[in-house]
Amino acid sequence: MSNEHQEPDDEDNDDQATSLDPKIAHHSTYIDETKRILQAYTESESYDELERMVVEDNILNKNTDEYRTNILREVTRRHIPSKEDYTETPLMRVLSADVRSDVADWCLYYEFAQDPFIRLITIEFLYPEFQRGTLSIQAEDIVTFIKSIKDDYADLRDRSDSTINEAATKYLTSLRNFGLLEGRQRKEFAVTYIPDETIAYVVYRLFDEEAASASDVIEHDDWKLFLMDESEVQRRIRDISPQYINYEKRGSTERLRMKHDTVDKLIDAF
Repeated sequence: MSNEHQEPDDEDNDDQATSLDPKIAHHSTYIDETKRILQAYTESESYDELERMVVEDNILNKNTDEYRTNILREVTRRHIPSKEDYTETPLMRVLSADVRSDVADWCLYYEFAQDPFIRLITIEFLYPEFQRGTLSIQAEDIVTFIKSIKDDYADLRDRSDSTINEAATKYLTSLRNFGLLEGRQRKEFAVTYIPDETIAYVVYRLFDEEAASASDVIEHDDWKLFLMDESEVQRRIRDISPQYINYEKRGSTERLRMKHDTVDKLIDAF
């Protein structure tokens, strides 16, 4: 998972550029389609079979082969690690398990928001605005932020104003579709409650990826994707103990232990 955004040196610009492409904000979130595609993939355990089911069998009930192919390509880019070898990701396991729809939706949002473009704007711009008490966000606000950082990223530096405007609009629409924002022209911060299961999912994912201690988990930037500050994260982690984790805080010492060996076993316990 990405680290906190830092101002890059000139020699790092090309590396930064390859990871901050705004194209993800140009597409629909495809929430329902993503669920169906990843469920079908786990059932078939074959990308070729999945492609046949989407394009030929039209399991998405879309009008044209081109549209079906485009959706499959976008979902594949976001969520399927390899076309050659079947790999079941934690998100696939969530979507194929018998879990509540709100749990699945927020886990899907978490993985969607790992895209570097979505992640950076949410953590570096949207979260601070939320913390400041800003009531609403408009596309112009996102455009201003993107333009303020575009010189740091070759991928953004070469984008036209119309492309940046579209990316800003689609970014806000994406977060509205997932329920973090609400409203049409002027997006307001929605009142949200992230399910306990999703909190546990994120904790386990952080441990799987890089977090080595309780403080690593609680202080991780990924929680800002849910607009959660450190104190709220601590409270929510306490809420899921001891059902999914064991969390203890004595003075300045915090201990966090997983009750399941893997995130897959956690999901099976939902």
